[in-house]
Amino acid sequence: MEPVVLMQAVERLLLTVWAGALWIVGFLVTPLLYRYTDETAVAAALAGELTQAVAWTSLLCAAVLIPAQLRYRIRPLAAHWRLWLLVILVVLVAVGEWWVRPPMVELTQQAVDVAYLSALRAAESLYLIACAIALVLVLGGLQPGRETLAQFASAPDTDSDSERSR
Repeated sequence: MEPVVLMQAVERLLLTVWAGALWIVGFLVTPLLYRYTDETAVAAALAGELTQAVAWTSLLCAAVLIPAQLRYRIRPLAAHWRLWLLVILVVLVAVGEWWVRPPMVELTQQAVDVAYLSALRAAESLYLIACAIALVLVLGGLQPGRETLAQFASAPDTDSDSERSR
């Protein structure tokens, strides 16, 4: 198997793991926890642990996927929508994990408190946006279309040209 094909397969696998973890935990496991657990505080604590695991999974997947996107060298960089969606997705997950989640952990025992419910709504909104971005990436794929790759192939490679002249 060629290294490029192998790398593309690894990218698809990582994106599938990332998106699947977001969707399963957010839309299946967490609602079931709240439905079948008698104490809301216990369900909230378990849901928090699960979303923390998803956040770390997200960071590990992004550590491979974001640098892999840079190999396409799409110029201008602002036109590289897949890369920017991955970056936005990581930022959303990180904000949810390290900015929204800590106050929620402190308020878990008062799960009906207004502050907890506000933090919960913020976390739900961030999570929903992250899931939608993951869906766009899964449907759109991680590799640029053939026309974008054709433009890349026909553009002069300034990095390798400068190295050859040395």
